[in-house]
Amino acid sequence: MSKHSVKNRSSNASKNKKPIKFEVLQAPQKSERDLKEYKVIKLENGLTACLISDVLQEAAGDNESSDEDYGDTDSDCETESDEELEEEEDEAVCSGDEEDCMKKVSEAKQKMAATALCIGVGSFSDPKEVPGMAHFLEHMVFMGSEKYPKENDFDKFITKRGGSDNASTDCETTTFYFECLEKYLEKSLDKFAQFFVSPLLKKTSMTREREAIDSEFQMAIPSDSYRKEQLLTSFFNPSVPVNQFSWGNLITLKDNVDDDKLYKALHEFRKRHYSAHRMTLCIQARLPMETLQNFVMEYFSNVPSNQLLPDNFKQYSDKIYDTEMFNKIYYIIPMKNVVQVDLIWALPSLLHLYKSKPHQYISWLLGDEGKGSLMSYLRKKVWAMAIYTGNGETGSEHNSMYAYFTINLVLTEKGLEHFEELVTAVFAYINLLRKVGPQERIFKEIQTVEQTSFTFADEKLACDMVESVSENMQFYPSTDYLTGSELYFEYKPDDIQMVLNYLRPDKMNVMVMSNNMPAEIHCDQEEPWFKTQFAEKDIPNKWLETWTNVEPYPEFSLPSPNRFLTTNFSLLPKTGTNPEYPVKVLDNSKVELWYKVDEKFDTPTAFYFYNLISPIAMESPTNATMMDMFISLLTMQITEEAYPAQVADLQYTFSVSDKGMSIKMNGFDEKLPILLELITEYLVRVAENMTVEMFNAVKQSMIMIYHNKYLKPSNLNKDMRLSLLLSLYWTSLEKREAVDKVDFDMMKTFAKSFLKNLYIQALIQGNVTEKVAVEATQKLIETIGYDVIMPSTYPKIRVVEMPKEEHCLRVMSFNPEDCNSYVTNYYQSGPFSVKNSVIIDLIMMIIEEPLFDVLRTKEQLGYNVFCALRDTFGILGFSITVNTQATKHTTGHIDGRIEAFCKHVQKLLKKMTDKKFNQFKRDLIKVKQCSDTLLKEEVSRHWNEIISRDYMFNRVKLEIKAIEELKASEMKKFWEEHCTHGNRNNLKKLTIQVIGHKSKETAVAPTPNNYNLNLISDLKEWKELPNEDYYIRNIEQFKHNLYLYPSKSSQNVH
Repeated sequence: MSKHSVKNRSSNASKNKKPIKFEVLQAPQKSERDLKEYKVIKLENGLTACLISDVLQEAAGDNESSDEDYGDTDSDCETESDEELEEEEDEAVCSGDEEDCMKKVSEAKQKMAATALCIGVGSFSDPKEVPGMAHFLEHMVFMGSEKYPKENDFDKFITKRGGSDNASTDCETTTFYFECLEKYLEKSLDKFAQFFVSPLLKKTSMTREREAIDSEFQMAIPSDSYRKEQLLTSFFNPSVPVNQFSWGNLITLKDNVDDDKLYKALHEFRKRHYSAHRMTLCIQARLPMETLQNFVMEYFSNVPSNQLLPDNFKQYSDKIYDTEMFNKIYYIIPMKNVVQVDLIWALPSLLHLYKSKPHQYISWLLGDEGKGSLMSYLRKKVWAMAIYTGNGETGSEHNSMYAYFTINLVLTEKGLEHFEELVTAVFAYINLLRKVGPQERIFKEIQTVEQTSFTFADEKLACDMVESVSENMQFYPSTDYLTGSELYFEYKPDDIQMVLNYLRPDKMNVMVMSNNMPAEIHCDQEEPWFKTQFAEKDIPNKWLETWTNVEPYPEFSLPSPNRFLTTNFSLLPKTGTNPEYPVKVLDNSKVELWYKVDEKFDTPTAFYFYNLISPIAMESPTNATMMDMFISLLTMQITEEAYPAQVADLQYTFSVSDKGMSIKMNGFDEKLPILLELITEYLVRVAENMTVEMFNAVKQSMIMIYHNKYLKPSNLNKDMRLSLLLSLYWTSLEKREAVDKVDFDMMKTFAKSFLKNLYIQALIQGNVTEKVAVEATQKLIETIGYDVIMPSTYPKIRVVEMPKEEHCLRVMSFNPEDCNSYVTNYYQSGPFSVKNSVIIDLIMMIIEEPLFDVLRTKEQLGYNVFCALRDTFGILGFSITVNTQATKHTTGHIDGRIEAFCKHVQKLLKKMTDKKFNQFKRDLIKVKQCSDTLLKEEVSRHWNEIISRDYMFNRVKLEIKAIEELKASEMKKFWEEHCTHGNRNNLKKLTIQVIGHKSKETAVAPTPNNYNLNLISDLKEWKELPNEDYYIRNIEQFKHNLYLYPSKSSQNVH
């Protein structure tokens, strides 16, 4: 490393400041295709920063970044009002004619800049008496600094300028991050850095942030994965000083501690742990490296450092799970309808073995789904539907104390009945790995796949990049910031053998989740935080003996060499005449194929997208259910043969679309046509390959899926909204009722009938020739051998025009243990026009920050608060959503507060100056012009145009033109007409309210023969109803006499 001492040349640096000393560390190893420049510096206070300048990357394309746009805001003007600052920024953006300025902005492609700061402290360090302290401090930090004392000042600044910010607390790290338009990076960094230089942490902010944390916790309670994680944490050795409840809630942050003590502990925790020498910073922007370096020195050199050592959790590595509670079977009652088994081992920390990644080598083999694999065996037995192995590399799974190794199996009911035999099969495969030992061939294949993936990886979004790098900086040397978590550097068979030696039955924890436990199991214990019901049992010695001594099954073998591995990574020659948008190269009554060769992203990859439209797919709830089952059956049947393709980075997905199903493939282009042939062969043989056992397993899986969907308030809310708005939409409740009627013969008939009459929409884009694209598609058509769809039977989805005024659909949630209520106020506008869509876009941009500030921060109505433009099959609208808790607020109160906010917005828009309005326009244009970082982003936009049949490939250009021409009076008039507090000329409001449960007794759970909604109309809360038919008491009756907008080919439903 080299040492430097330079003057800060930042545009806002004082000329008389002393030189700031820093060290330059070795730069990270990067892919040869990565044109970004990297530099790592360490400041005198110990803060380490990784600077990412993608000026070279931009120079390789058509975008240019001017340094003139940066550093125009004066860091010494913090005493001025926000309004004055914004006006100065407006001047900096445009000092000439407004119209000329708008055109200049719209001509330049934009890209987000991003910053993340990670601190080496997390929930493990919480004081025992205040669980949730690290999470609480993460929230409180955002509540202002000495330099910028206003609460939510930073969030307001960022969101008003098209950006976003967030933070997360893990077990040993806390990460803060934001993205913004590059012009505002310097001012954003100044505000951001102050959180760590001199945060206020006001006592008056504690009440609101405690409520936010409690709401976040209440939202997590229904999650079975979080419940499982918390139960596992409760097995920690109680003598180890490690926090066992990371979330925090009103009990830990209010009931169990007085405000004075909490306030003092909060400040002590920050002073102890939020020290510069434990901070890692990453910044990415299209700016020269020197500029980024100066920003860091200017704004982060004053972050205080105490030089105290962090908590040493490594010393507890052999004690944390040295407890009888771990090595047992736990039977758990889940919130959802699931059948799962987790086999969990707690290994010593493996962080130092990142170069050999022994646990990932074993996970690769145990998680294999190809021929000779454990999953292939279990799937043929119809015991399991899915397998997940290893760990997610999160702080709760892999840290300085321990590393979990988990085998998670999603079972069928039959699999649970054969539990002992199923686990025996798992150990038969583990014992195969012991018997054959580590295999260098396998390791080298993994190494090759991961190296190839790294070399040709899609460029990450800047916000994702800085977040992951800042966290990696806590664990790896500077040379490995980019590669440490991705590559396999060295083959260490002893490391692999060490991990294998830990995978013993007597060292294992078992978790069984099911709503149908064996009769002898009584889940009479309760985890104190999530209230998870469970039973604890010793693992029978007979089972342990069987699992220990089982020999490898003859059906098991290691994976064969992978035929899907790409060997040709060459790029097609550039023509210089490539059209800007896809071109239709096949067009007849059976198919439309759109094609575009990629000459922008220079990657040897391609995307093959197909949408199979059928007249029968969605004609009834029963058919919609069988469409879902068809997808599951196809997935189940093809996995063994297609799994090697996924390993080779060729991805495929099957999903139900609005009028049929979609097939999507992407990856290295060389072998994609082979994969498409394989998929097509299995597609036409679904009925032929289906067995009764397979059908029963898929049917049972669908029952669980539908049940779990309507249990979640947000899903039920969406179902209710779309059921009211669409002429053809089947809810998860309707499909749950229908699935009971589906039998084997019906499914077989449907699988054949679905493929008889089709219309296929297709897009092939990337490093692929037109000839290959056309031939691959023609082969698919020939193999399926379908007939055309008659025009009279082509599926149509129409949207209901909501009647004027206000209407409410209020329904009880189905989950008796979920207190979450979900309120969405939807305001329908009318048929799509570019002008109206950008008006709504602009309004959503304007209200996003005040909505968060008023409804979440100030009024504490809920943790999840947001607004959104809605384009529902070509009918525009917008919505405001609040996720609250029934224990805190009624849904009627939430609706009232949303309306009060809308009244506030009306005043805000009326007062808005032309200067501010034009600034919002410029920022929206910049957001629209953010250049695609990934080929898949461009492909996704093109695909949406095709499946909607809008074919408006130049949509962004049209939107920018409409924004340029938009007048403030037009925006204000739109809001006035659609708002309850305006002239109500076009007010068509629908409030969907899903009510959570204050107690279990209020729940009305669906029975096998009754899936009726519990619709509620509470007349007591109104002095006078907004209108006579305000409450919707029957959805079909309500829709019956309403006008349907003319049929339009659909946009995807948002």
